Amino acid sequence: MKKLFILLMILAAVCFVGVWIYQTQRLKKNAQAAISKGQVVMNWGLIILFVIGLVGTFTAPSTKTSEPAEHHPANEHVTKVSKAQSSSESAAAASASSSQAASSSSASSSSSSQLQVDFPTDVSLNKTGDATVSFKAPANTQFEIKDSNNNVVTTLNGNAQGTDQTYNFKKPGKYHVTAHNGDQTIDRDLTVRGIGQ
Repeated sequence: MKKLFILLMILAAVCFVGVWIYQTQRLKKNAQAAISKGQVVMNWGLIILFVIGLVGTFTAPSTKTSEPAEHHPANEHVTKVSKAQSSSESAAAASASSSQAASSSSASSSSSSQLQVDFPTDVSLNKTGDATVSFKAPANTQFEIKDSNNNVVTTLNGNAQGTDQTYNFKKPGKYHVTAHNGDQTIDRDLTVRGIGQ
């Protein structure tokens, strides 16, 4: 979007300079030449387009972020938690002189009780400037959404029926989503891209 405003500003400036040179040469050749209303409207229109391009250049959100792009799989944190739980349960089973079968069954029950959430991790704003994201999770799951500055954007409280929860994003950027259900927590990143990106 920023590039569009820069292009508008440059085109308006070039057209204005060209029209100004043409009009001054015309007046030098014929000092009696009248300035028409069309010329005045065109001059002011080009000045207004230049100002719009200038203001838009500084107010439009930048498409590039200053942070390096990090591409993590959406379930990376879940995998680390699952492996840590499995290894700690295996160590506890070995120190208690439990059998190998008991250790593997406790690890499998741990991974089956892991909190499962589902939502898209990369969305774009539509033409109206909205990006509606649906969060799917078990009943009573609470979502906390933070922006890139670690400010809480919203908190979605789960209900007993476990229906999908939705949030309507209005600004592009990187967001951090934390899902809580009892003592289980999952962290994921969500990227909201600008219109047409």
